[in-house]
Amino acid sequence: MNVSPRSHIYRLAALLVIAVVGFVAFRGFAIPSSWDFEHFFRADSLEELKLQPLQIGGNESCAGSDCHDQKRIAEKVAEHKEHFQALANGNHKGLACENCHGPLSAHVRDGKHHEAANINRDNTLCLGCHAQLISRPEKFPQFDNESTGHWYFDVEITRLCRDCHDPHEPRQISAKRARVTQTSKPAQKDDQTGSVR
Repeated sequence: MNVSPRSHIYRLAALLVIAVVGFVAFRGFAIPSSWDFEHFFRADSLEELKLQPLQIGGNESCAGSDCHDQKRIAEKVAEHKEHFQALANGNHKGLACENCHGPLSAHVRDGKHHEAANINRDNTLCLGCHAQLISRPEKFPQFDNESTGHWYFDVEITRLCRDCHDPHEPRQISAKRARVTQTSKPAQKDDQTGSVR
């Protein structure tokens, strides 16, 4: 029996056709009927996500809420509105309340107050974004002992950022800084350059 010198190519082509047909058939079964080819997501997932319990509420859930409009906490409401205004106009305007104060679901459940909003007062929260990393943009504010303000006031990384910076508007120096200036080190002359540091 004479075997064609091209028989191996025919077998390979047949395997390729079987693989392509099998892939197309499998793909047809695997792709959900609600798949959005333009945006690459399953449209039915939106309805499923709506059924899940709320975790993050966004700033609107805090600012637009009437939860805090009770007379007994009117002072807190005014303070809250000040924070929203500072946040909206400041360097942290891209942050949500929940980035720092924890998810809404921990504060409110079933429309009722569950526990106080978390206020993290140590530096781990600030340094999560502002620790010095070479990968961050050069002009992005990062903690540096040698920067003018930190050097002058002898600020170490262990000192609370909140002692000088308002977390809602960090460029606005808080009243506590007045106490810091009383204990700050005096300007010294640099021996190499002769300039005052």
